[in-house]
Amino acid sequence: MKHIPADVLQTLKQRLLERRAKLSEVQKVVDEANPVHNEDRVNNNASPDTDAREEAQILESEVVGSEVVDMLARVNGALDRMEKGIYGLTHDGKEIPIQRLLVDPTATTLVQ
Repeated sequence: MKHIPADVLQTLKQRLLERRAKLSEVQKVVDEANPVHNEDRVNNNASPDTDAREEAQILESEVVGSEVVDMLARVNGALDRMEKGIYGLTHDGKEIPIQRLLVDPTATTLVQ
């Protein structure tokens, strides 16, 4: 992290913390919107179009939920790397340019 000035690192950390908060909110909304979590949902005697609509909503919730979980993992990984002092480095120890980190603070690779 030596190549990242302290003020830039603080800005990136703040962005990551804000992103994590927003993603956590989205995850909560997605979970609440998932018909699987609706205790009043019709299980046995629903019409075929209701079943199909419900299945589509469940699938959509699972896909969006999975994306949110993946994004949260990337954000938490970046924050963890900051704590360990290895933020801004690729897996093989190369420095990730600051401009790339400003665009994607979760970046772990170089762009060729």
